Amino acid sequence: MTRHSSHSVPVSQKFLVDGFCWYARGMVRKQFSSFGWATEQELTGIDPNDALVVCANHASWWDPIVAMLLRQALMPERTFYAPIDAEQLENYAVLKKMGFYGVQLQSFSGAHHFLSTSKAILARPNTSIWITPEGRFCDVRDMSQPLMPGLAHLATKVERTVFLPLAIEYPFWDDARPHVFIRFGAPVRVDVGGLKSKGEWSEAIQHPFRRNQRELAELVIRRDPNQFGYLISSRPQRLNWYDFARSWAAWVRGKRFDPRHSARMPRPRNGF
Repeated sequence: MTRHSSHSVPVSQKFLVDGFCWYARGMVRKQFSSFGWATEQELTGIDPNDALVVCANHASWWDPIVAMLLRQALMPERTFYAPIDAEQLENYAVLKKMGFYGVQLQSFSGAHHFLSTSKAILARPNTSIWITPEGRFCDVRDMSQPLMPGLAHLATKVERTVFLPLAIEYPFWDDARPHVFIRFGAPVRVDVGGLKSKGEWSEAIQHPFRRNQRELAELVIRRDPNQFGYLISSRPQRLNWYDFARSWAAWVRGKRFDPRHSARMPRPRNGF
């Protein structure tokens, strides 16, 4: 079925998005030990002809950067879009050319604008909207926050669209810097003749959204790096005199020194 919409679509210039991702990769490498994705849940079951809405928990300032890097690494054929607070968008005008569009969900007109703009984006081929439906920063273990109703309302307005849960955590393990770990959940499809009401869609989206968070939490708690594939892997980094002492001890034993405490961290399987 061909989808049409008369509402204007935000600008998302690929060269700006790709340029920012190049810069952001350096930021992530500097600030984090690794960037891993849970490999036991394959990113399958999404028809390339379907529109895509990725729904992530909102744990950190880093969430939009994580979203942009994931989109570039795992689904580069899709154009990036993301709603953002309208006032913040005015402070960072360049984001208007990178797929970000302003929303004011506290007002009726703002909610209508979000729905109209999102529907217009999803009517185009090869698009993706990355959204944090909790509406505010939430601890990764706090799953009490209800999802904002606009997401379920959007599901009642679109066809041939997949809502894909995304869980993100930033845990500390054995190294001085934290890790980024993500997991995609089971896709929720919107098809003609499916659920009708906002209440039904709210339940259909929220349950797999929270279940995916719990499943990622279980993986993080196990602290087994082999459960993840790595877009960015940990790199050796000498931190202080203790590492120099360890390197000397390794030399005495005739062993190669690796300053990482997580030296068993696998190398990237699908890197940037």
